[in-house]
Amino acid sequence: MASWYLQMKASELMKKLESDPEYQEMRKRKDLELKERKALLVADERDLIEELAEAGYEVDSVWDFVNNNNRYEFLRKFEGNYTGAYSILVKHLDIEHHPRTREGIIRALTEKDANETAFEALLAAFYQEQDSNLKWVLANALRTVLTRSQKTKLPEYKEIYDAKCQP
Repeated sequence: MASWYLQMKASELMKKLESDPEYQEMRKRKDLELKERKALLVADERDLIEELAEAGYEVDSVWDFVNNNNRYEFLRKFEGNYTGAYSILVKHLDIEHHPRTREGIIRALTEKDANETAFEALLAAFYQEQDSNLKWVLANALRTVLTRSQKTKLPEYKEIYDAKCQP
């Protein structure tokens, strides 16, 4: 990056970038990539969102459940209890989805009261998962969902969770 970028105010930088053809081309490429990714994810979630709507949950994405308790109000598109959606989310753990959608499903199931509905499915997914990031997300879900006695019987999730949490 040119050194002049480092010695100016934000407003000056924005003016400079607006007239920088290289930056504008890069920005167009990034915007197109984001638009294409969003379309891919919307298509990937379509059946899941329709099933959730049939069950009475009006969400645009599974991530709306994940962000429902977010301290930043603008991130909350859904608020409240969604225990009735757990069985649909569990069903979709066994359906092939984009990794980002799959992560959203797992994180939406990362609720204490999901134990009865999701425990076995999360555990099975944990043992089968090959992606290291999703394996950790599953370990995190199990850490939340499992009861104390289940945790003592199933310590292997803790190794994965602790390994990624190390500095």
